[in-house]
Amino acid sequence: MRSRVEPDRPIPDETDEALARSSAAGSEGAFEDLVRRHQRGVYALAQRFTRNHDDADDVAQDSFLRAWRGIAAYDPSRPFKPWLYRIVVNTALNHLRTIRNRKEDDLGETDGLPALPDSSGSDPEQEWSGEATARAVHRAMARLRPEERAILHLRVREEMGYRDIAVTLGVRIGTVMSRLSRARDALRRELAREGIEA
Repeated sequence: MRSRVEPDRPIPDETDEALARSSAAGSEGAFEDLVRRHQRGVYALAQRFTRNHDDADDVAQDSFLRAWRGIAAYDPSRPFKPWLYRIVVNTALNHLRTIRNRKEDDLGETDGLPALPDSSGSDPEQEWSGEATARAVHRAMARLRPEERAILHLRVREEMGYRDIAVTLGVRIGTVMSRLSRARDALRRELAREGIEA
């Protein structure tokens, strides 16, 4: 659904659930409001899986299209965001499977980010400035499995609770806790490879 939403049209104060009800009743305008409200979060989640702008954009567009087609099945008594994010997760995983079938998996790459500065003769405080640390964290995150990046994104960036993450991923809360623990352990190992203690 590659609709262009008017950038200066204000998003109404209605809840996501109310907009979803209107969308299910056939209001394209209400669904466009949902898209505008969630497009950044959906793209960011897709990016955590794909690590590529074009692929993330495709996943985001496909996710919104699937949400539009399935909006009648949405239960407005439940939060909308986990329902939408579950669609994004499933779409992203399907997208990655398709890519893997076409070419060798390259998820261990570092997105062409520059290497950390050489520490010889440099000021340690400057070397580990916020920018260098951010690049190191990005490289460490890039080496995680897509599912690990996604669950960390949902918890840390989206600040979702365990229950909402469980709905998003379609698993039990206990599974969320164990997967999150494993993802944090994996990130700590990767950060250690970058020389960052976590």
